[in-house]
Amino acid sequence: MGHRCARAGGAAGRGGQGPPLPARARHRSTRVSAALVLQQQALLHALLGADAPPPGLQGLPAVSKARGLAAYQGHLRSLSARSLGQVFTQLVAHLGEADFAALAWSFWRAEPPASGDLAQWGSGLEAFLMDRAGAASGLPGLARLDWALHQAERAANAVLDVDSLQCLATETPDTLQLALRPGLQLLHMEAEALSLLGIDGMGPRHLLVWRQAWRAAWISVSAPQASFFGAVLAGHSLQSALEAAAARPDSPPDETFDFADWLQSALQQEWLCGASRLAASD
Repeated sequence: MGHRCARAGGAAGRGGQGPPLPARARHRSTRVSAALVLQQQALLHALLGADAPPPGLQGLPAVSKARGLAAYQGHLRSLSARSLGQVFTQLVAHLGEADFAALAWSFWRAEPPASGDLAQWGSGLEAFLMDRAGAASGLPGLARLDWALHQAERAANAVLDVDSLQCLATETPDTLQLALRPGLQLLHMEAEALSLLGIDGMGPRHLLVWRQAWRAAWISVSAPQASFFGAVLAGHSLQSALEAAAARPDSPPDETFDFADWLQSALQQEWLCGASRLAASD
């Protein structure tokens, strides 16, 4: 087992820290830090095309200021397209790489990443597309699906508690609650988005998104199934979820909900984590 080496030369009783800086030095350091932050912000705005280059900006020898900024902007454009393209694969397939790259750069300029982990960047793309293209374009729906798939793949691991399912045979549904896999989501999808996915003629529907093994997956679910999943995700009892699924008289006969069939699918597709007894209410 390795250990971090102790820092040599530290004063006893001070954890290895040197003497404090004089007050004048601390103020000068604060002024320098504030000025550096302002310079960095000005450079960032210039790279995003929001402002002119900051005064005093200099390039390398034989490299003009404009050429240097263009090189940095080109790198950011490429980075934005590459980062978003790894997540929003449905959008890339529909728009094509060139149009998607233009979209990614516009989104970067409007909502740049908030952290160095670019895998966390992109949650606002659906709203961005809703404002600019509208729901009728189908693009916000594709972004919604892509982001849900991305979240599912990054969700915590979960193992099915097989023993907990025994209570399904011994307890009444009004006393039980089902636990679904982390990252599982139920998405409402507009008909226009479904059309882009190749699902036509059924109007708005719901899609179920989850992670199976290490890959995210999605399927279209019926109205009764969507009502059942919605109730379970909301934390309601199994009885309430069954009642929600049954309260869809407008559904076609082939879309009636059967819990035994659902349970078999839930185990095969890895939707379910377990079952538990509801806590007694006060």
